[in-house]
Amino acid sequence: MKKLNITLKFFVIMIISGIFGGILGGSLVMGEEVITGFFINLESFILKYNLIIQAVVLGIFALIILIIYFNVKKKLSDIKEDDEEYLDGLDRQLNFLLPFISVDMILSFFFFGISISNFTEEFNVWPLIIFIANIAFTLVLTTKSIKLTKLLYPEKKGNPLDFNFDKVWIESCDEAEKYVIYKASYKTYQLMNYMYSGAMVVSLLISIIINIGIYPYLVITVLWITQTLIYTFNAIKYQRGQLENAK
Repeated sequence: MKKLNITLKFFVIMIISGIFGGILGGSLVMGEEVITGFFINLESFILKYNLIIQAVVLGIFALIILIIYFNVKKKLSDIKEDDEEYLDGLDRQLNFLLPFISVDMILSFFFFGISISNFTEEFNVWPLIIFIANIAFTLVLTTKSIKLTKLLYPEKKGNPLDFNFDKVWIESCDEAEKYVIYKASYKTYQLMNYMYSGAMVVSLLISIIINIGIYPYLVITVLWITQTLIYTFNAIKYQRGQLENAK
């Protein structure tokens, strides 16, 4: 009975999703002119003010990163080893610092990609300068942030500029930290499957009113299949008792 209820629930959700998708697709077709105009105006705005947008966005991220970094650095100079709450506060700030740096680096590639798409119509060297400067900034701050982490946790090892950094870093973590990393990685894998599905659906809906070509589907498909195969390959290696060799 329980199995039947699960199956029935699945098909009900699929039917409701199909109806919702049909209604949404029909609405997009009826509002095609307005939606098309919105996307065209949005693209024109981003291309026209790309330099200003990326300077503001990357500048804000750089400011946040520097504030967190120097705040942690100052607190580390006055570290109180017997104050658990104080140490936990530093750990939380460091946990925010590296993700901010990573997002900043990703945004650099995003904005530079937009700039490249407009190079054939209007050559401008500033996007390249901003891109190189911001990548250098993120690399330097990543290295410095890892050094701060090592000051807080002297047992940590690895150089972020080393290609084997991830392997060395994980090996220097204790079992509890490794468990958190593995748990977070699997959760990310699960959520990314939903993200790929969502990206595919959004691309399909947009393609109803705008010709976006095959490349969005191609990129999503390649990334989705690659992630699935990598996960499957490593899962098989772990099941065969090759955990240490698979790292």
